[in-house]
Amino acid sequence: MGYWYYKTGDKAKALSFTEKAIELAKKLNDFRLIQLSYEVLPNYIGDRKKSIEYLEKSLKIALDTGDMFSAVRVYNLLANRLPAEENERKLECHEKGLELAKKIGFIYWQSVTGDLLAFQYLNMGNVNKAFLLLEESVTLDRKAGNMTQLPISLDLLGFAYQVLGEWSKSEQYYKEALSISQDFWSFSFLGWFHLDKGEHAKAREFYEKAYDIFEKAGKKYSEARLFVIWTERARAWTYIELGEFEKAKNLIDSLHNFALEEKDRELIATVDVLGAMLSRAQKKWEESIELFEKGLQEFEDLNARKW
Repeated sequence: MGYWYYKTGDKAKALSFTEKAIELAKKLNDFRLIQLSYEVLPNYIGDRKKSIEYLEKSLKIALDTGDMFSAVRVYNLLANRLPAEENERKLECHEKGLELAKKIGFIYWQSVTGDLLAFQYLNMGNVNKAFLLLEESVTLDRKAGNMTQLPISLDLLGFAYQVLGEWSKSEQYYKEALSISQDFWSFSFLGWFHLDKGEHAKAREFYEKAYDIFEKAGKKYSEARLFVIWTERARAWTYIELGEFEKAKNLIDSLHNFALEEKDRELIATVDVLGAMLSRAQKKWEESIELFEKGLQEFEDLNARKW
């Protein structure tokens, strides 16, 4: 019932029912239900710290009771909730999750975890490790007929080729992903592709399609931090490059408010840099330099170069 209310948009009732489920499950010593309830609770609250605590409890129960299938899932969910200042732990969660998924033959989550770990490796500059994982994920998805994960694996492989500047291969994988799933991620990756090539009008077209799908799905920023960091910052950047300053400012203000609400230091730094770019485009030189220096210092404080 809790999950049903969540899917229909009533998070208050979702939280209430799930908390009742935990009370009953504790009386019955139903550890499977307690674990699952803690696993889904972060979907119903906006508090990142509390969400991490719930996932840590869920993971401990799964490991203590030998429920390795649940442990694999929760390793990934926990990694995705951790802030940038805990990147070391995030990497460890992805690596443990992948090792466990392989050990128990959990093919779907082996692909999911491989993709997430590969993305982190790409950010760290470990391109060879990333390629091995992404090619393995694509192969697993094709063999298993996993059509929900395959487009994500293809998009990430396309991005890896984009990092290397191999445009034709990159576009080939992006287009295959888009032919399978017209979701916001596929449009978002194509937006990055065109932004990287300096084709700003084309990039804007794909970013706006991505956001339209995101909005029509009833999603909110609090439910999709990665979408915000990955897509919305680039959409703001695109508006700046096209001279659409009012659109850029409105989006940057929205991202800034969200970053402060979430106490997300990485996003705060990102927003400061976007503000610097906007000021530079408007020839507000001193304001731009000040914001660039502030953003750079914030990223340095997060040890961002390593990641």
